[in-house]
Amino acid sequence: MSDYKITQRYAKALLELSLTENKIETVSKDLDFFLRTLLGYRPLQLALKSPIIRKEKKAAIVEQIFKDKISDLTLSFIKLVINRQRAELLESIIQRFFIMRDERLNLKTVIIYTPFNLDENQLNHLKKMLEEYTGKKVNLIEKIDKSLIGGIIIQIDDTIINGSIKHILENLKKRFLTGIISLN
Repeated sequence: MSDYKITQRYAKALLELSLTENKIETVSKDLDFFLRTLLGYRPLQLALKSPIIRKEKKAAIVEQIFKDKISDLTLSFIKLVINRQRAELLESIIQRFFIMRDERLNLKTVIIYTPFNLDENQLNHLKKMLEEYTGKKVNLIEKIDKSLIGGIIIQIDDTIINGSIKHILENLKKRFLTGIISLN
């Protein structure tokens, strides 16, 4: 069976279970935490992907690290994946879960880059505008990029809307250098 089908099956099973148990938010937060930890800690990645380390040892490592940090449902699911010898697919399963969750709940994750934190009113206004633009409920992820000077960059899937002052100044510079704009 292809990795895509495997990740699809596991992700769908967890999505259905979390919706049935009414724990979709908890599971989503747990998986986000687990994935960030996994991607940020190389020894854990290597241990889970290693063919030398037995599945029981991998499950014990995960339980020791995450026992008090994520829900029993999420931890049981991760251990199930490990016990079925699919630990190397955990990252893909989790990413597939988020895609399927967003489709099911009509969500769109939008990443915004600003040079400073926006206040709550600005975030709410931006979220409302993006929900109208996408026609979906928006999950905003705010990232700080001090190099922007001012303005905002909005990333919706593969589309980037660059309204940063840095981008505007770079475009202006290009236009001056190519002679499209002159100072006369």
